[in-house]
Amino acid sequence: MPMRTLRCAIEDLESWYPRLFLEPHIVACVAVMSRYSEPPADFDAACENVTSRWLGQDSAFRLEISWTTQTAVKAGRMVATMQQKPVVELASVAIAFVIARRILALGQLDLNDYGERADYRSPSAGFVLEVSGTEDISALGRRHREKVTQALQNTYGWGAFVIVCGFSAKGHRIEVSRHDPAER
Repeated sequence: MPMRTLRCAIEDLESWYPRLFLEPHIVACVAVMSRYSEPPADFDAACENVTSRWLGQDSAFRLEISWTTQTAVKAGRMVATMQQKPVVELASVAIAFVIARRILALGQLDLNDYGERADYRSPSAGFVLEVSGTEDISALGRRHREKVTQALQNTYGWGAFVIVCGFSAKGHRIEVSRHDPAER
């Protein structure tokens, strides 16, 4: 059976999360993806302990992200303005928000304060969301484990979703996992 594919335009994020200002994240996502490929960019995603109506019994899926020429122009200006590491982090948040909306059904996400051990929270789901990204695919697993440990120390005592994105010319990858508070 072929792997399920989720397709979307990265610019759709703005309408999915109207309370949040996501243009920098969207532009950063295009800046990073376009370093490695023309649109659309394909990501292989592996899921651990994730239940989803869309995913069904599968534990992996393919994410296909497209973008507009207008966003690509902005991305070129961004990479002339910002260092690569924060651009990769912003890009990872954009990818995570696609997954949070379309796969995890976390609803509206609220920003956590610095020190709360996770980036965002979903009050409706009772979970936090921790996001990270790297351009070193060999570091993906280690980074994911570190972020799980961090997210489970969240100040709410909630469970955690952790999404770590890896961007690479050899292929983009995403690790997505769900952790109950009992794993603390």
